[in-house]
Amino acid sequence: MNLIDEELAKAETNSVDARRQLARTVVALQSRLKPSALARDAIEELKEVGGEMARSGIESVKRNPLPAIGITALLTAFIARKPLARLLRRQPTDA
Repeated sequence: MNLIDEELAKAETNSVDARRQLARTVVALQSRLKPSALARDAIEELKEVGGEMARSGIESVKRNPLPAIGITALLTAFIARKPLARLLRRQPTDA
């Protein structure tokens, strides 16, 4: 075999290897880009971020509970504003 034939054989082998690698890459990309896989990855990311936010919030409340108590009281008063208004509007009856 002469030098040109050897180089041609190497080039053909490299070409076959490159095609196999490309095919594996395409298959991997297709599996990662499926809508179900993308949704699963997004859900996992949201779980992680939500967990981190919850831990951060809990630590913040542990360090300084008064603002959390105030916010909870305000939210409760806002949600129960109509019943609270009715209670405050009632006139005492003279018996």
